[in-house]
Amino acid sequence: MFVHKNRLRHLLRPPHYRDAEHFRTEVRQLFVPSWQFATTASELSRDGDFQTLTLLDTPILIRNFGGDIRAFINVCPHRHSMLTCAASGNSPVLKCQYHGWQFGVDGKTRKIPEPNAFRPWDRENSMLTPVRLQRCGDLLFVTLSDSVPELSDWMSPMFEEVESHFTTPLHRMGEVWEFDAACNWKVPVENTLESYHVAEVHPDWLGGVLPEEKFTQHHLDPRYTTLHYFADNKADRKMADVCRQLGGKSTPGYRHWHMHPNLVFVVTETFNYFVSCQPTGPTTCRLRSRMYPLWGTARTPWRKLVRFVAWRIGRRMMRGVFEQDRTVFGAQQRGIEASSHRGVIGIREERIHTFQKYVCEHTNIAPEVEPFDGPESDAAKSDAAKSEVQKSIAESSQTTPIENDDAPNDTLVVDDSSD
Repeated sequence: MFVHKNRLRHLLRPPHYRDAEHFRTEVRQLFVPSWQFATTASELSRDGDFQTLTLLDTPILIRNFGGDIRAFINVCPHRHSMLTCAASGNSPVLKCQYHGWQFGVDGKTRKIPEPNAFRPWDRENSMLTPVRLQRCGDLLFVTLSDSVPELSDWMSPMFEEVESHFTTPLHRMGEVWEFDAACNWKVPVENTLESYHVAEVHPDWLGGVLPEEKFTQHHLDPRYTTLHYFADNKADRKMADVCRQLGGKSTPGYRHWHMHPNLVFVVTETFNYFVSCQPTGPTTCRLRSRMYPLWGTARTPWRKLVRFVAWRIGRRMMRGVFEQDRTVFGAQQRGIEASSHRGVIGIREERIHTFQKYVCEHTNIAPEVEPFDGPESDAAKSDAAKSEVQKSIAESSQTTPIENDDAPNDTLVVDDSSD
């Protein structure tokens, strides 16, 4: 069931999805004091494996040092070159691509050409800058802040639940999707928080119908929101049977968890996946996803075949869903650029309202106090005046509810005053 019974205020306005100054505030107050997805242990399984990424305009290098995975700012302390420009690879030593300085697991300099030229040695200014890295199951997270709590505390109370579903060998990392999107990072986050678009955007992959409220459970918390869809239908029972055949632990239905600001975890019977919507600019972002099919304990040829087929079906479906969502993101951002409306949130989209409230509270937005700009202000005044007129008519005629000509034909507006 949904938590709310009436529509909700759209707390963020179009400028909050495009304004450069607001974006800088979000980076400073939402993302720097948080844990952000970096990569997976599965992708750094061998000694010497490394990956690089840019997080909040900061270049980061993550490397496996004999089983000890560490993260550093991807900058050599010598003369500030990036250690490597490669996205990933494997190397026997961590060495700067410019002058060949070599570094150890602790970030200290191990070997340099012509060391006599650098006497006396400035140890303090010759080390790599470490980046805090911690893991939840197979997922590796980093933070640019020294004051952020431990990952297990920061993700509480969801940490253990996420860890259990993204831990090898029961689930194995089987697919990597990453792509850039021409939209503000909040656009894909809000898209994943509502099922209202399913019938229009995903008619083939997700059945083309809205999930019934009686099968939908929302939980709203200031730090996170969750959805559990648990219809007991033929498809769900079949997936549960596949899960049992593979030796997995059945988790009926579809579970969707959003950890503010931008981490999404999805758990199903036969596969799990994770998405991070990482901002790259006021109107651009990068979506990074990892899919974990149920590997189970299958040993017989038949069970291995079942596992393979289930994985292929899940992968094909999720690719299709991602591509369909991707086409919507750019169109919504273009609309945001031209819009002066406040926006409207229905009860099926209530997780978006909780997310927007989180953004407002952490970026010093006072949505109930700040005036709307331009045409939006006039529209708000018009709505208020119309509400007063309707109220007067209702009191004089003693007829309720009053039909709102602006509402859909099958809708009666009983109470249009609550926000």
